[in-house]
Amino acid sequence: VNTDPLADRALADARPAVFWLDRPNRPHPSPALASDLNADLVVVGGGFTGLWTALCAVEADPGRAIVVLEAEATAAGASGRNGGFCDASLTHGLENGLAHWPDEVRTLVRLGDENLVGLLDTVERHAIDCTPEHTGELNV
Repeated sequence: VNTDPLADRALADARPAVFWLDRPNRPHPSPALASDLNADLVVVGGGFTGLWTALCAVEADPGRAIVVLEAEATAAGASGRNGGFCDASLTHGLENGLAHWPDEVRTLVRLGDENLVGLLDTVERHAIDCTPEHTGELNV
């Protein structure tokens, strides 16, 4: 690979890191599971979907024993590596939705909008300290 010597020098001390996870207040992993554990529901993955699933499950039945298993730290995967964006699209863009699911795209757009509103409502209802900003869209 041909690289620019100036860029090579500028990046010599750089290390790959996720901005959100490279901070002192980042979520730290819990100790590894070292014994048997009983649970009513086990959620695999501590990203957006896993944590929201666990939260919805405990809201539906506060007495339920729920365990979230995460191999790394919370949001160490795709949920923490997206620059902090959360989008209503379930189809990766309207054009893609129309191309792949033309008969269902209206429903998918509605469900995506409901999901985003639900996520923001959940953040507010539980006073989750994630400093959300509903500022619009960025299309690149």
